[in-house]
Amino acid sequence: MKYYTSTTEFNCGIDLHARQMYVCLMDRSGKILVHTNVRNNDFNFFLKLVGPYRHDLTVCAECMFGWYWLADACHAAHLKFVLAHALYLRAIHGGKNKNDRIDSEKLAHLLRTNLIPPGYVYPAALRPLRALLRQRTYFVWQRADLLARLQSHQLAHNRPTLSGATRCNREPWAAQLQTSEADPDYQFALQNQLTLVGHFDEQIRALDRELQGRTKQTAARDYALLQTVPGLGVQLAATLLYEIGDIARFPTVRDFLSYCRLVKGTVASAGKIKGLRGAKLGNPYLRWAFGEAAVIAKRDPVVIGPLAQRLEARNGGNKFKANTVLAIKLARAVYYMLRTGTGFDPERLVTPLTKQQSDPGARQPARLTGRITPRHPHESQPLVPGTASPSGCVGCAGSPSL
Repeated sequence: MKYYTSTTEFNCGIDLHARQMYVCLMDRSGKILVHTNVRNNDFNFFLKLVGPYRHDLTVCAECMFGWYWLADACHAAHLKFVLAHALYLRAIHGGKNKNDRIDSEKLAHLLRTNLIPPGYVYPAALRPLRALLRQRTYFVWQRADLLARLQSHQLAHNRPTLSGATRCNREPWAAQLQTSEADPDYQFALQNQLTLVGHFDEQIRALDRELQGRTKQTAARDYALLQTVPGLGVQLAATLLYEIGDIARFPTVRDFLSYCRLVKGTVASAGKIKGLRGAKLGNPYLRWAFGEAAVIAKRDPVVIGPLAQRLEARNGGNKFKANTVLAIKLARAVYYMLRTGTGFDPERLVTPLTKQQSDPGARQPARLTGRITPRHPHESQPLVPGTASPSGCVGCAGSPSL
């Protein structure tokens, strides 16, 4: 866990809500200077409260659904703004009593003592495009749910499912679906669902045109680089581009993999690893995108396909573990590609695995017991899903190898 280091004399913690915010401002020694509630989130009134301290002030608020406006307002007022990570923050401070006044004071204390786990303040200029991309993803998931309901209707009446639901032109499939139903009420219900599917198709196509055009204008190079990775098309590449943001905010590839939910944290005691945790800490869109890319990349018959087969054999036929390891490899490649501005090299993706297979006596990563045991030539050692290990990643964290 990383912490924000405050360098200002005055620190302000804000317990933010939809219609009000409780403000606590204190100096470096912990003396409370302002502690009051601001109704209707009146930022101008807030500036009057902190006016005597604005010259050397840091503002901190917990990450919640309505923090965008506060971050933008502080930026416009030339105030330092820190976004506190909500899940990490809950693990740090606790108590028997909890209310807005106590929470704002605790935020201020954590800020002045450099114990705030910071979140990423996504640039305001890119938020609209990211919102459009997430809206498209939501529309696609809703359309898939409607199509699944239509196919479930066929199965409920012991009819064969009709092919063609995922094609661009669904009119033959829709006509065949309605013809197979004789009941007028069911026909009316099917027509309603088909109409909604058609509306989703139109909106998704419009979003595709807008997103592709804007992305080529704002980040043409990185967008083209990402599409050289097997499994990444125009939509998955755009998802990675807007969800990652500035790749420089990840100092190491390990930080990037953790943010993508591709590795888990460990629970250790007395020098032994007892288990894993933190599977839901990170960006769910990136985890979904790399998982989809790994499945699609396996269609490559030259490099990625054979690599996926070897990974699956190494993991005892477990496709989920093999797909996770492949997703980690693709994520590492994406990290170094964006950092260096180079295209995808499939040979560098499979080289570490080939070297490891040529040295069967190499030492393997520790198991959950914390022991490191040598590997025999004919012994297959399974990997823990989602954990970061030299065998499950490409290259080392300190060297830009793909």
